[in-house]
Amino acid sequence: MKAVNLSIKNIAVSPVIYKNKFLLIKRTKWPYKNLWSLPGGKIEIGEHPEETIIREIKEETTLDVKFVAVRGIVSELLKDKKGIDGHFIIWVCETKSKSDKATETNEGEPKWFTKDELLQNKSKIIPSDFEMIKTFFLNGKKSLKIHKSHMLKNGKTYTLEYFG
Repeated sequence: MKAVNLSIKNIAVSPVIYKNKFLLIKRTKWPYKNLWSLPGGKIEIGEHPEETIIREIKEETTLDVKFVAVRGIVSELLKDKKGIDGHFIIWVCETKSKSDKATETNEGEPKWFTKDELLQNKSKIIPSDFEMIKTFFLNGKKSLKIHKSHMLKNGKTYTLEYFG
């Protein structure tokens, strides 16, 4: 096992849905350069996954989207011959757009896919992203509620400030 200082990265991803089509982006950066992927990115400190996915889709596609639901959570290990190279907790979200006017950014080229086009292009999509699309979107609707909890620390005591 590779001895490195890795931290678990929290990522929010979503295929944007518009009129029964799914938006993916063709990545311009390694490690997934030239593969189609779900738009998304890192959750920032103090940010809820709902906020992350809206921000990330705006940054990566210029689209304004509406958060619908969290469909699933995936713990993904990125491994090589030496061991674990990365560990991600992936919040798989559903978002909807009122427009199909996605714009290319430095993250990649956006493209809308029908269900059949996704299946036809499986080999050109990041394998785990394809499996997330298949599991959470093509094989029936699933949804998870994300509860928010805010704790207030005062010395050695804690008070629940918000839960909902």
